[in-house]
Amino acid sequence: MSATQASDVAFVPKVWSDHINAYYDRKMGLGSLAVMDKTLQSEPGETANFPYFKTIGAAQEPAEDEGLEVEALQDDAFSVTVKEIGKAVGWKDKSRRKSSANKKGIRPNGIQEGEAQRQISRVFAEKVDADIITEINSVGNYSAGYVATSSTHTCTVQKILQSKITAFGDKQSDALAIAMHSQDFLSMMTDTTTGFLKADANDPFYGRPGFEGRLLGMALFTLDTMPSVTIDSTAAHYHFIFKANPFGIYMAEDMDPEMDRDILHRETILAATMWYGVLALHGKVATDDKRIARGAFCVSA
Repeated sequence: MSATQASDVAFVPKVWSDHINAYYDRKMGLGSLAVMDKTLQSEPGETANFPYFKTIGAAQEPAEDEGLEVEALQDDAFSVTVKEIGKAVGWKDKSRRKSSANKKGIRPNGIQEGEAQRQISRVFAEKVDADIITEINSVGNYSAGYVATSSTHTCTVQKILQSKITAFGDKQSDALAIAMHSQDFLSMMTDTTTGFLKADANDPFYGRPGFEGRLLGMALFTLDTMPSVTIDSTAAHYHFIFKANPFGIYMAEDMDPEMDRDILHRETILAATMWYGVLALHGKVATDDKRIARGAFCVSA
């Protein structure tokens, strides 16, 4: 296909990039809990290394005439695989002319540009969220929380608390967020012993996809992309509980948007790409630094 760069459409790459990133940030669910690093320099398929310092040992209790032992401060690195994602959308001139939106005084292509920005941002955010779930659901990237053993073990506030304590012990109060399937949320909210769920418009997560409010001090998200499992011949879903900085999103740069005009086929084409990697930080810096818990509740019959 032979195409020339559009000259009759108001396309400014920097403005477009800013708009896509703004929409993308608003559409992030689990990604809003991530450590964000935009210094990634690797290409898709390569492995990028990120440095950190190992945790030092316990404090020494020296005798009166005994000196302190010197422990070396050691650095190390963990790695993440870089990938590239992209999305292209387009519309024919005929469809633009017939669009009812363009009959309301909106400049040519204007309504399509805005809609393309929103939808590309949404699918990018959904892809990153899905990659986060895959990463945190991998063995070694979580501690075991409460796991149902019977079909009657559905989601309740008491079991959520049990899941926190099972995974984190006396550090359970450090848990900041929980993600669960909407069916688990339904079980919890219809249980007669349910706790108090607070939804505050001033909450920093208010308006994020799936945010329901706060429970037991944790931001609660419902996401139907939670991994499923069968327990006691009954459908069940995993839930995840997070402490601070549970995973990272490492981006090479802001999203790169482009526009082309295919004059032979009378079509406008918009595309954007993004390079990134996701990494669970559970136990990466220190073996006792557990940041993610995974449990499972059965679905109510």
